[in-house]
Amino acid sequence: MNVYLDATIVLRQLLGTGDSWEWWGKWDKAYASMLLRTECSQAANRMRASGAINDAQRARLGTWIETVCSSVTLIPVTEGVLRRAAEPLPTAPGLLRSLHLATMLELQAAHGVTCVLATGDEALMCAAESLGFENALAASAPASGAEEGPSEENKA
Repeated sequence: MNVYLDATIVLRQLLGTGDSWEWWGKWDKAYASMLLRTECSQAANRMRASGAINDAQRARLGTWIETVCSSVTLIPVTEGVLRRAAEPLPTAPGLLRSLHLATMLELQAAHGVTCVLATGDEALMCAAESLGFENALAASAPASGAEEGPSEENKA
């Protein structure tokens, strides 16, 4: 299974918040927008500024974000992605969601790679499903031959 990750699922897994995704890391290949690092880092910065995490936790979370970003294929926000994001969609997902959807569409059209979407963002998932993408969190079985998921020590 090829999976497209967004910041909500990455942060959920790294922080151990919400429902964990049992198939984390059990994909054949993972993709994300180049925006992933910025989105995750900005969320971590907001958590630190609000007092939800301390300096040490922010530093550790930053390291984990870098680990995730270096282990997935990051897709650049190209002119093609920007043009696709400007096109009308069946739903009105907003700018960042449109960029994620456009990245998935560009990956499919330009490279022949179709991904299932792993997100905790219901609006993004709704928009993705309207375009024919499947929900990775609803997967009933992991990809074959995949690695183990994160251990308890990989949580903030």
